Parts: sequence; structure tokens; C-alpha cells
Amino acid sequence: MILLSLVQVLLALSTFVSSREVFYSIEEENQPDYFLGKVAEDASLKDLVSTTDVSDVQYNILYTGNKDANWFTINDKTSALFASKSIDRDVICKYLTTCVLEFDVIAQSLGSGSFFHKVSISVTVNDINDNAPKFPNPVVQQIVSEASVLGAATPLMGAEDLDSGSNGIQTYRLLPEKVPFNLTAEYYANGRSQLQLIVTGKLDRETKNNYNLLILAEDGGQPAKTGTLTLNIIIGDINDNPPIFERTMYNISIAEDVVPLTRVLRVSATDEDLGENGHVIYRLSDHQADIIHRTFKVEATTGELKVIKSLIEERKANYEIIVEASDNATNPLISQVPVFVTVLDTQNTAPQVILNIFPSGGRSLDMSENSAIGTVLALISVKDPDTGPNGQVECAINDDNFKLKKYDNSAEYNVLLDKALDREKKSVHHVIISCSDSGSPPLNVTTNFTVHVSDSNDNPPLFTKSVYQMTVTENNPIPINVGQVQAQDADNTKNITYSIENSTHFSQWFDIDGESGAIFLNHSLDRETSPEIELQIRATDNGSPLLTGSAIFKISVADINDNKPIFQSKKLEYWVPEDILVNTMIGSLDVFDYDTGLNGKISISSSSIDGDNSLPFMFLANGSIFTSGLLNREETDRYRIKLVAYDHGSPSLNSSVNLTIHVQDVNDNTPVIQFPSIDTPFLEIPYTSTENSVIMNIQATDRDEGDNARVNYILEGDNVTTDIFSLHNKSGQLSLRRDLRISDVGVQSFFIIARDNGQPSREAIRAFGIKISAQSNSAHRLPEEESIKYYAIAIAIGCVTIVLSAIIILAICYVRRRDRQKADTSNGSVTSNSTLETDLSHSEIRMNGGFSKTYIQPSVAKPAWRPREKQVSFQETSEFREKMSRSPQEPEAVSDDVVIWDWAASEAGETYYQNSDTYSSLQRKRQIPNLYSKNQMEWASDSENAQWTPNSDVMI
Repeated sequence: MILLSLVQVLLALSTFVSSREVFYSIEEENQPDYFLGKVAEDASLKDLVSTTDVSDVQYNILYTGNKDANWFTINDKTSALFASKSIDRDVICKYLTTCVLEFDVIAQSLGSGSFFHKVSISVTVNDINDNAPKFPNPVVQQIVSEASVLGAATPLMGAEDLDSGSNGIQTYRLLPEKVPFNLTAEYYANGRSQLQLIVTGKLDRETKNNYNLLILAEDGGQPAKTGTLTLNIIIGDINDNPPIFERTMYNISIAEDVVPLTRVLRVSATDEDLGENGHVIYRLSDHQADIIHRTFKVEATTGELKVIKSLIEERKANYEIIVEASDNATNPLISQVPVFVTVLDTQNTAPQVILNIFPSGGRSLDMSENSAIGTVLALISVKDPDTGPNGQVECAINDDNFKLKKYDNSAEYNVLLDKALDREKKSVHHVIISCSDSGSPPLNVTTNFTVHVSDSNDNPPLFTKSVYQMTVTENNPIPINVGQVQAQDADNTKNITYSIENSTHFSQWFDIDGESGAIFLNHSLDRETSPEIELQIRATDNGSPLLTGSAIFKISVADINDNKPIFQSKKLEYWVPEDILVNTMIGSLDVFDYDTGLNGKISISSSSIDGDNSLPFMFLANGSIFTSGLLNREETDRYRIKLVAYDHGSPSLNSSVNLTIHVQDVNDNTPVIQFPSIDTPFLEIPYTSTENSVIMNIQATDRDEGDNARVNYILEGDNVTTDIFSLHNKSGQLSLRRDLRISDVGVQSFFIIARDNGQPSREAIRAFGIKISAQSNSAHRLPEEESIKYYAIAIAIGCVTIVLSAIIILAICYVRRRDRQKADTSNGSVTSNSTLETDLSHSEIRMNGGFSKTYIQPSVAKPAWRPREKQVSFQETSEFREKMSRSPQEPEAVSDDVVIWDWAASEAGETYYQNSDTYSSLQRKRQIPNLYSKNQMEWASDSENAQWTPNSDVMI
């Protein structure tokens, strides 16, 4: 044993020693070789030992210097710890409330020697009720003076019970009960008690000189044990005064390094009795802990209290010493006084921490994660024998989920749950409690325990996504797998069940696999009626109570081109004025396609039902209708258009509708006086003409319609004799208001005005004269004949006009064909989609980017009228540039009656917009200078309301 101890000491000096504590408990009177546990497992040493050292560790108890270790043995291989002998707590821990045997076990690897660990073992020996109360003397004889008054007390030694706590003495009884005595008991802190025999009746020694009584002491065990004392009372004189201490208690302070055998206190007591009954003897009470008797002693005769052992070894801050004083009588009386000794701290020592984990003890415990805040886990008791700052200890805990709650004026802490536990975040908490004193330097000690958090169903299943987005093409086959959902549960839940909530009618179209979360569609989808479907998916765990999680499963239905564009109306009509500007919106088509994307993107194509090559309208994809060219009702009063709306799907689908656009008239044409013609400047009538004779029928035409074309006739002029002529403003009939006279002979000059009823009105003015001749009637035709003649002339002029127009058109066609041939030769071309418009005496050919003035020399007099100009898109080519560079002095003969004069735009003062946009060019105003042809015919300004007339015609 000595050799083993030396080896252990050497190892301790050369190797870092780590220490752990293990606590066991055992009831006293155990069987020999009682198994307590395996130290290696209980101290978790396997966590510290490497794999190679596990089987090579040897365990030994340190017996040297520790008498508590002698009660135990250990298996050096398995670390099994046994109580080798039966332990009698009442002997080894007499008078102690708790009985703890402490010793150390060394775990050491024999091979490499790299592992060396010390485990502190604490074995708590629990008391059992194995001792009955026992009086010091089973038979006691006591003399009671017959002169004792009522209430006189005689002290008796109480019984002793080696057990502690509730197993100790609880009550005393005096038998028989019908005697002149009563019994009271006073219990002391050390477990002893003092009995008092109280006189309750008058004593008469001559009547009865003795009493035989039985005192019964009973403990609190289950079942209770009893002890008896036979008390023989002799009536006579007695020792009735106990010693009395001069103080009721003593308080002293001594340094912990006081030298042994030093007197620290002297107690003093007096006894009023005489003789041996008054002789006082001092001693330490037997009913107190052994440490008191090991550390202190009192001199029997002087009452001096001395220290007989170093106080540093005991490490106690306070002692409570019970000093007894008794007389020397046959039945001595005693009295006790407590002496409170405070050991002054002169050397700092580390605090001691005792951890008690509820409810099972040990170093670990299991807690549910739904444990209530404030739940007590453990009790921490802190002991520090030092005083002052050296004994002021504060403790702290390392885990925020727990806190220490200190009791007032105590060195105990409760370990409480401060924050809710969450097993899913942290399943094991290693709690370390550190306690430190306030010495200089401070000393500290730590203790630890482990909290294993057990699971509770506090987490619902969570889907991997809150929203699942899937796409399914419409008209899908059935059944079809459209996707899968997945949920996870942070709890220890093994099974999750998936289901679809019946929140909408769409849920009836789907099935879900309850285990895998696969979702199947059992219904063919139509994007046009259900473009998006939303399902509520539920995941349910198998915990108690059941918890659920939910997610949204969205299905976007992809489009296929299964719907053609649809016009809202089957027949469309619009009315627009002919003077509407280019790029003006005239309406909007209501056309839609139920599909989306390219399948729903609509384009509109247009074609003329009447065969027109080009239409002055634009049709946008959004259905808007814009003008793309100028309108002229006089040329075209109605456009019948076939519209085709087609999508951009594959294959493309389309539908069509007929559109009619009516061109509404505006007053853009000035009346043209057809008769009298420009070649008839006057008319001669005889002075013999009579009242109401019709001179002539004035005729004017207007290309407009309605009121814009309805012409009123007016005569104006200073020379107009209103009493001679009468003009019907509607029919234009000019007649005589009265019979002519010879005095009327002469020329009557005036203006003929043809004015339409438009707003604003337009009018044509013709200077005319009527010559009243002095010739007889035979020289003149009748008015009816004159009218017939004029009608014939008008018809002839009309025929000539038609012939000349045909010739001009043929000439123009010839010229254009020749130009195209030249363009083909030079790999160039001039393109025009317009028709050239001319009048009988002159023409104007207008093109985008330039114009050509053409004069046609008439062979006969023709009515002068000019159709509205039409602008034509023109793309300049080299041939056109060559044509535009010609000089105005170079006429081009088309036929015998037609000569075309050309002016280049640069020479005519024209603003030429080369390569200009088709629409924008139509909106630009052009100013044409006054040019003169060979016969000095005047050209008027090219304005919207201009009308040119040769000679006497006036433009208004």
C-alpha cells in the first residue's frame, strides 16, 4: 500500500491530473460488498480516454490519510465500487445530520501512462431506524423532598437515540398517569434532551414515602422504537439547585491559525446548594459532534476553553460548543451554555460547491422542451469557511437558457429555467456553474451538469417552399403528374401525411399521394377559363397533438393556339369627313383573342372589296384606325374593306369582317359656271323684247353634294338695272322684268355669282354683259330658241371635253410608258400609285417631292373647272431627277391639242422634300409662284380654296 501511494504521488507530480466528482448514496447497515456503481461510467471517463487506452486503465482507491476510504473496495479493471463492510451511520457519523464519506479514486492507463485521472467520490450514508432510544441508566433513584411545592422540578437525564432526524426521540410519556408528578422535556440541538419531573400534587412522606414510575421514550421511526427508564422516587430532601452560568451564551472570535492548547475562553457557573451539591464541575457536552471534542476541550475545575487542534485543518468558519456545568451530588444537576466561536479568516481557501440535481441527482437530467419557465433544475450550495471578502462568494452560469436565483442571506442558489428550450436548435446543454470568492487573489471553483432536452411536438411540418409554381399546357392528357411537394418537421416525427384542402372547386381535379407528396391532375385544363389554379396543400405530422403546415401549389396553364381572333361586330361602318387630316384616328376595332402571348397577339390586314390598289387607311394591331392619306369624296365616297385579324400562333388562326367607311362631304369645291361659257362674254337681245321673256338659263355645277352642291344665283354690279332684269336664284333663269324700250338700248354689264349653300359658302363670279340692240325682232331668236342653242353648245362642249380628256390620258400613259422604258434601261424606275387629274385648258401633275405644271392649248373654247388636286407618293429616281432638271422653255408635245410644260421644283420655287415620308409629305403646304404660259394665262396660288380662271374669270 505504501509503494502504491508513492507511485500515485509521483504520477500526480509528473502528469496533469483532471478531476471529476461522483456521488453515491447507501443506506446504513448494508450487506458487505454492496455494489454502488461503476466509477468509469458514472464519471464519464470514457470520454477522456483514447481508444487505445480504454482496455488498459486501472482503478485504485487512495486509502492513505483517509479513513473514510477503508469502508470501500474497487475492482481495478471494471471500476466497480463496493461497500466492503456494513456501515453503521450511528457510529461513524454520530450526532451529524448528514453522513457523507469522501475519498478519491485514481484511474490510470498502465501501458503508455498518458492517462491519469482522479475522481472524487462522495457516498451519502442514509439513516435507518435501527436504534431504539436508550437511557444512560435503566434504573434511577431520585429523592424528592416532601416540602416540594407544586411545580417544583427535579432534573432527570434524558434518553439517547443514535439515529437522527425523524428517527430520533420525539416524545416522552410518564406511567402510570395518576401520580402527583408530570414530565416535561427540553430538547437540545445536539440531539440530547433534559427531563424535568414536575410536582403536581402535595407530597406526604409519612403517607407515601416512594413512587415507582416508568418513563417511556419514543422515536419517530416507522414503526416507532421505544426505550424505558425505571424511576424510583423517594420522598425526602433533594439537590434542587443546578449550577447557573454567569451568562446565557458566549460569543468569541479567534484566528484560524491559533496555536493549539491556547486558552480562548473561561466560563463560570455557581451552585447555591451546599457541599457536594454545590461543587461545580465543567465538561463538554457529550451530545455534540466529534469535531467539537477533537478541536476543543474545557478544564473541569477552572472552566477554561482551549483549542487542542489547528483550526486551519477543519476549515470551519463557526463552531457552536455546548459547555455543561454539573454539581457533585449523587444525582447531579446540570446546566448548559452555548459558546459561539467565530474563526477569523487569515488564510483564503477556495469555496466548495455542492450540486443537487432534481429529481434524480447525478450530473445530468432530462427536460422537455416545453418545460415551463421558472422550473427548478438543481440546488447549488456554496460553502466557504473564509470570512470577510475571502468568504464572499458569487456564482455565475454559462448558459443563457438558465439562471441562478439566490436565496436572501444564504449561500444557496436554485438553478432555474430562464428561457424556453428548443430541442430543434440545441438538444444538449452543458451547464457550467462557476463560483468565485472576493479574496485577493480570488479563488474559484466550478461544477457542471448536462441537460438533455427531450422532444415535444411543438413544430409543425414546414414545406421546402411556401409557394410551389408549376406550368401545365392546356388540353393536357389525364391523368398527369404535375409536381411534388415536400415538407420537413424539426421534431422527431417520422411520418408526414400530405393532403389537399377542399377550399376551391379546383381541388376536385387533383389527387395527392399522402406519403410522397406527388400531385396528379385528373382534369383537362382550359387556359381561357382557368389561366391559373391555386391549391392549398396541407402536411400533418403524427405527433400529439397533431400539427399541420400548409403551402400554396400554383399551376400556370400554358397557352396553345386554340382560339382565333374575334371581331366584336360582324359588320362595321364609320363616317369620316373628307377633309380629315392624315394620321387622324377615326375609330377603333373591338377585336380580341382569348389566347395569350404570340397566340393572342393580333395583327390586322386589310384589302379593298372594290379592288382598290391602295387604301388611305392604317389598321394597327390594337384595332385603331388611322388615315394614311387624304380623302376626296368627289373621287371616292365609300370604301368597302375586308379586314382579316390573324394571330401569331403556329399555325396562325384568323377571322374576317367587312368594314365600310363613308366619306362625308365638306364644302371644298367652288361652283363652276357652265353657262354662259367663258367664250360668251355677252349676249345681244333686241329692245323689242317683252316682259317675262327668258333671256337665258344660267347653269353652274358643284362637285359637292347636298347643301354644299346646291347653287344660288345672284346678279351684282353697279350697272345692273334692277327694274329691267329678274333672276331666279334657284333655277338661274334670267328674264325681263318689263318690256324694253328704245331708251334701254346699250350694254348692261354685271357679275353673275353662283354661290353654294355650304358652311362657309363658296362662289364663282363671271363678268357678263347684255347688249340691248336697236335692231328689230327678226334679227334675234326667241328666248326659247336661244335656250335650245345654248343647250346644244353645252352638250358639244361636254363631248369635246371628254374627247380631250381621253387624249390627255392616252398621252400621259404614253409618256409614263416611255419613262418606264427609259428607267428599265438605266436600272431605275419611277413609281406612282395615283391617277393624273387634268382640266380642259390646263393640268397640274403633282408628285411627292416635286410637281409639274402642264398647259394644254385648247383648240376650242371650253368651260373652265378644276378638280381638287391629289398628292401622290413618289420615289425619286435618276430619271425623275433628269425630268425635273428640264427648263420651262422646253415644252413637250403630247398631241396636236396638248402641250405639257414642265418646271423643275428648283426653278418653280417649290420646296422639295427628297425621300420624305409618305404621310408627313402630304401635310406640307406648297407655295407655287405665278408663272405664265405662252398665251399669258394666269396661274393662281395653290391654296386649298383656290380656283383659277383665264381672262375675265376671277378667283375667290
